[in-house]
Amino acid sequence: MRVEPYNVEESIKPWSVFISLLAPCKGKVTLVLSLAASISLTELLSIYLLFLSIQTLLSPLPSTVDKLTWIVLGLVGAILIKSALSMAAYYFSHQVALKALTELRLMLVNCFAALSQKCLSKHQPEELKHVLIEDVKKLEDAISQHTVELVQAVISCLAIVIALYLIDWRLALSIVTVVSIARISSSLIMSKMASYQAKVNDAETELNSTFSDYVKYAPLTKVHDLDSQHFATLGNKADNYHDAAHRFVEQVALNRVLCSALLGSSFIFMLPTAIWLHSAELLTLEHVVLSMLLVMSMVVPILSVHHLLEEFSGLQDSIRRITPWYGNQYSLQKSAPQAIDLKYPQLQFYNVGFNYKQHAILKNVHFELRPHAINVVFAGAGYGKSTLAMLASGLISPSSGRVQLFGKDVSELSDSERINYMGVVTQESYLFEGSVRDNILLGRSGVSTAALEHAVVASQLKPWLQQQTNGLETQLQARGDNLSRREKLLIAIARALINAPPLVIIDDADLAMDNYSHAKFYQALKGHYPNTTFLVFTCTYLGLENGQQINVLHNGEVISQGTHEVLLARCDYYAKGWQLQRSEGTQSSTLSTSQTPQASYEH
Repeated sequence: MRVEPYNVEESIKPWSVFISLLAPCKGKVTLVLSLAASISLTELLSIYLLFLSIQTLLSPLPSTVDKLTWIVLGLVGAILIKSALSMAAYYFSHQVALKALTELRLMLVNCFAALSQKCLSKHQPEELKHVLIEDVKKLEDAISQHTVELVQAVISCLAIVIALYLIDWRLALSIVTVVSIARISSSLIMSKMASYQAKVNDAETELNSTFSDYVKYAPLTKVHDLDSQHFATLGNKADNYHDAAHRFVEQVALNRVLCSALLGSSFIFMLPTAIWLHSAELLTLEHVVLSMLLVMSMVVPILSVHHLLEEFSGLQDSIRRITPWYGNQYSLQKSAPQAIDLKYPQLQFYNVGFNYKQHAILKNVHFELRPHAINVVFAGAGYGKSTLAMLASGLISPSSGRVQLFGKDVSELSDSERINYMGVVTQESYLFEGSVRDNILLGRSGVSTAALEHAVVASQLKPWLQQQTNGLETQLQARGDNLSRREKLLIAIARALINAPPLVIIDDADLAMDNYSHAKFYQALKGHYPNTTFLVFTCTYLGLENGQQINVLHNGEVISQGTHEVLLARCDYYAKGWQLQRSEGTQSSTLSTSQTPQASYEH
C-alpha cells in the first residue's frame, strides 16, 4: 500500500533530517569538524604568539631580536597551517555536500515519481520545484560552507572564553554577559520581523507574477505602442514591494547595528573588570594585555556565529519542507495493478461537475464512450474541454460526480494501472532532453522493435524520422525546443500508443494540424489500432465527421450527442459552427491547392 507524504508523522524533527543526510558520510563529517576545531586552535596559538611579541618588545633583555625572529616564524607557520587546514576543511565539506545532496535529489525525484496522481494534484509544480531546487541548494551551501564557518566560529569563541576563565573567571563572566544581552536584544527585534518578512514575501510574489506577465506579453506592448506609464498595476505592486521592503530593511538594519555594536564593543565592557582586577592586584598587566587581545580577536567569530545562526534559522524552513518527503522515502511503494471489471463501460462520466474558485467549469456532464470507436468531445475555447480531458485521464478529480474506467474511479488508478489501460496526449507534449526513442519509451523496458515501429507509423512520425540523419536517435533539446508544435505532438502520440492501451485520450491535437491533416490523421490512426477506443477533445468540426460518437460541450454542459448527421439535424449550435468552419476550410483548401500540393500521410 502506498503511504503519501502528506500523512507523515509530525514527530519527525527537521534537524533529524539534516543529521541523517550526513550519516552516510560520518567519517568525512568527523574529519571536517576536527579540521574546523584545529583551525580555531591555530588562531588561538596566533593570538598567544602575538602576545609574546608584545611582551618581548617591552622587555629590555638583549635577546629580544632573536626571540622576535622565532615568534615571527611561528606566526608565519601558524598562518600557513591555518590556510592548509581551511583548504582541507572546505575540500572535504564540499565532498560531503556533493554526496549527501546528490542522494537527496535522487531520493526526492523518486519520491515525486512514486506519488499517486491524486496526491500529486494537491501540490503545485512551483512548490515541488522549490523543494527540489531552491531548498536543496540551501542545504548544499549550508553543508559545504556554512557548517565549517559555524563550527570554526563557535569553537573559537568557546576556546577564548575558556582561556579568559583560566586567566580569571570574572573576565569570562563579563564577556558571557555582554553576548547574552546582545542575543536577547536580537531575539526581541527578530520576533517583530516575522510579520514584516511575510509582507515582503507576499509583495515580492505578486510583483514577480505581474512582471512575468508583462515580459511574456512584451510583443503585445510593441504592437500597441505601450510604454511603462501604461502599466499602472505593475507600478502599484512595485510601490507595495518597495514600502514593505523598506520597513523590513529598517528592522534588519536596527538589529544588525545593535548586535554588531554590542558584540564589537565587548572588550570595552570587559575593560572595567580588567582594570578593577589589576588595581586589586588580582591580575598582572601582562594578563590584562592578553585578555584584551583575546577579547578583540573574539569579535569576528562571535559576529560570524550571530549571522550564521540567522542563516540556519532560515534553513529550518527549507528542511521543514523537505521533511515530509524525506520521512516517507522507505514507505513509498508502487501499487500492484488490480483487475478491472469488463461488465462496466470502458469510460463513463456520471453527472460530473468541476468548480474552480467557486466558479463552475463543468455541470452535470454525463456520457459513456463507445468501445473500439472514435469518440469526440467538441467545445469552443474556454468551455471546459481541457478540464474534461484532465478529468478523463485522472490528472484532476471532479468536484461532484464520478469518472470511471471499467467501474473504477480514474483518479484512484495507480500509475501502473493508468499506463496499462490508457495513453494520454495533453496539450503540453512534455518532451525531455534526449533521443526521440527515449522520449517515446520514457524508460519502458521490454518494448519490441515491432511495437515501436507500429507506434511510429501510426502516429505519422515516420516521414519526419526518415528526413533525420539519426532517425530514432535524433537528439531533442529540453522541452523539444528544436521541434515544431506538430513534431512535438506526433512524438507524444507515439508515446501514448507504444503499449497499445485499450483507451487513448488526445486533447487538442487539431491545434497543430490543418483540416486536411486532421481528417487523414484520425483515419490512419484508427486503421492501425482498430481495437482501441479513442477519446478526442477538439475545437475543430472538420476532419472528425466520421466519428462514431460526438459530444457537444457548451458552457460546461453536454448539450447534444450523436453522429455528425444526427447533430446537424437536431443541434443548431453544432450545425452553425460546422457550416462556418466548412466555408472557412474551403477557402483555405483552395489557397493551399493553388500553391503547393499537400503531402500524403498514408504509408
